[in-house]
Amino acid sequence: MLALMAERPSHGFAIAALTAEGAEIGQFWYISRPMVYRSITRLVERGLITAVGAEESDRGPQRMIYATTRSAKTTVSRWLSEPVVHLFDVRAELTCKLLLLQRRDASPARLVERQRVVIDGIEESLRAKEHAGDHLARAIYAWRLEHVRAARRFLDAVDVDSARPAVTTG
Repeated sequence: MLALMAERPSHGFAIAALTAEGAEIGQFWYISRPMVYRSITRLVERGLITAVGAEESDRGPQRMIYATTRSAKTTVSRWLSEPVVHLFDVRAELTCKLLLLQRRDASPARLVERQRVVIDGIEESLRAKEHAGDHLARAIYAWRLEHVRAARRFLDAVDVDSARPAVTTG
């Protein structure tokens, strides 16, 4: 939410439209309309966004327009550049970061490279344990190593030579 608000001053209705099921962001990262408005309230309470105006609405009351604070923009920029540290966060958090970088016309190359380093570390740790324990433990490590390989294939599919991540399938 904060990263979307950091793109430009906006109102909850616009953010909810982006994150609705099947929408540009919502097809990968769905946020319900009530959650959008609750999040806006929390972001205001934390001083990360402030009301900067209102926009007339043809359906209901005026829409409050919010902008992120300077420190919030810095926080978002830092977050967008940081790789995820847990393998299970690749599916949601990393893909979200890539989508947000694409919306900013920013290259994902540095993030992808940093993510590869993290994935390599996870693989190294798992490889050290893959032959330990009983058959169930070995099966679990094998399953987790498959996830490492899938994450690596995903990173390979991101077109790092372009400012727009292109995920290939097939």
